[in-house]
Parts: sequence; structure tokens; C-alpha cells
Amino acid sequence: MNKIKTAVVGVGIYGRHHINAYLNNPEVELIAVCDSDVERCDSVANELDLPGYASLLALLDKENVDVISIATSDPYHKEPALQAIEKGKHVLIEKPLATSVADCRVIIEAAEQHGVIVGVDFHKRWDPATIRVRMATQEASAGNIIRGYISMDDVIAVPTTWLGWSAQSSPVWFLGSHCFDLVRYISGQEVKSVYAVGQKRLLATRGIDTWDSVQSTLLMEDGSSWVVENGWVLPDGFPKDNDGRIAIVCDNTYIRSNSQDRGLEIVTPERTKTPNSYFITYRDNVASGFGIDPMNDFIKAVKHGTPYMATAHDGLQACRICEAVHMSLESGKPVVLC
Repeated sequence: MNKIKTAVVGVGIYGRHHINAYLNNPEVELIAVCDSDVERCDSVANELDLPGYASLLALLDKENVDVISIATSDPYHKEPALQAIEKGKHVLIEKPLATSVADCRVIIEAAEQHGVIVGVDFHKRWDPATIRVRMATQEASAGNIIRGYISMDDVIAVPTTWLGWSAQSSPVWFLGSHCFDLVRYISGQEVKSVYAVGQKRLLATRGIDTWDSVQSTLLMEDGSSWVVENGWVLPDGFPKDNDGRIAIVCDNTYIRSNSQDRGLEIVTPERTKTPNSYFITYRDNVASGFGIDPMNDFIKAVKHGTPYMATAHDGLQACRICEAVHMSLESGKPVVLC
């Protein structure tokens, strides 16, 4: 059986998870890696005994590849996506699809023109808790959604230490894109209008010009409303690197999900940790969990024609909401999504 040949662009924190997924998928052959950071690229390539490229165009010229995984920084998805698509390659892109609606549309138009699949790694759709929440809202006995709430926050080390490009992004793009996608996924509704408020204080004192925290109110097509909260300034002493919660009121059902506490505690002299063992767990150097499932499902979509759960259209819709949130933050007024 012919294997799907893949390459990963961007071999940082999350790119390494893509690499591990493909190395351990029996239907996949990982043939190369690419990263503009030459030192990092060479280090990973040597570790894997694979070709490493600082340029995706060079990789595409020399390697026979079917799928390109793009795990570059938020603002740098468009260029590698278009380079791969124009060579007829299927592309899996880390969220967000792009950081402007215009760029998303260009990617989608190119994919349609070249007849390739573009998927977005909205891995929260694969979270068993999210799947169960969605099932609960779809039960006839629940009735209609009246209001919803989703929060996703990171500790302040994420924008100040983990990411060297946080000033070029925001908690809206980095975290909110997940949340807005979940609002659409869970509710089955599109967003009609957005009103957002936020603060720029803590990160600004550290020389990072982006939002600390943003609250967004979304009015849906059916008249229901959602509040989405995203921030990058939780204290580093928080038990996890991130926090996430969902609460939904329906006509006859109240649903709550706490992603912060998944039932595991590890207590040390320094702190108590509550890691999410369902997200990505490594056993004998093999990663598993809902953070890995999207990569394997994308391979199934390419090889077997199965539907992929998070399409480029979903990426575009989440981007539209992110962009509207930023417009509302700047104008201080609600923004209608046409």
C-alpha cells in the first residue's frame, strides 16, 4: 500500500508534534522538514536523519511529497500554504488559517483552483469533552441554546517567553480562533455581530504591544449569545500553562465543562500541576491524544477521501470573527459580520 509522503514546515513546539504523528502513522512516510531558522532546521533534520530545508520552495523542487503540514507562527501561514498548493500539495495548517480574511480567501481560491484539500488544525474539535458538550446540545430534549460562555487563557510566559512573535499576534488570534471555531461547531450557528473590549497593560510594560485580555460578545443568527474570554496574562504559578472552560444554558439543559482540571494532580515542593493527559501524551516517544488526532485524520482524508472535521471554510469563518473582534476593539463599537 502506497504511503502518503509528508513534510513539516515549522519545526518548533507544535511542529514537533506533527513530526511525531507522521513518524508513527503506518500510512505515512515523513520525508523532509523545513524551517527558516537554519540552526533549528539542521538540528531536527540531523536528529531524524532526514533532509532539512530553509526554503519550502527548495523542498518542493527536490522532494516528492503529497502533504505539507504548516506549523509556522500565526502571521506566517499564507506564503507556505500558497507555495504548497500551487505545487498541487494537500495542506494541513495550524490555526488560524491566516491572520486576515483576505489571506484566507486567497488560500481557499488557490486550493479550489488546484483541486487540493486544505484542513485547519482546530484540535479542540477532537477533544472528547467538546464532542460530548456538542452531543448534549444536539439532543432534542435540551431545547435551543439561550447563551454560551467559552474562556481560554494562557499563562504570561506564553507571550513573553515561549513565542518570539507575540507582538505580531494577540490572544484573539492565538486562543480566540479556537474558541470562535468551537462556538460555530457546538451551536451550528454563524455569528451575526461582535462587540469586544480589552486591556493593554501588563504586556505593554514588557515591551510587547498586544492585548493582555479580550472579552467578546457574539450575537448568533438564532438570537442566542455567547461571551468569549481570551487572555495571555495568567500568573505563571497557575497549575497548567493554560485554562479553559465552557458553560451553556439551553431551554432545558445546563452544560459545563472545565478543561483546566482533567482529574490528574501532580504535587511537588514547588507547585501543584494539573496536566491535561488527554491532549498530547508521549509514551515510549509516541504521541497520542486529541492534539494528535487531527494530523492522522487529515491523512485519512487525503488517502481515503473521508471528510475532514475542520475545513478551510471553517478557518475562514473563525478568521472573520477574529478580524471583527479586532475591529470592535479599535472602534469601541459593535461590528456586523456581513
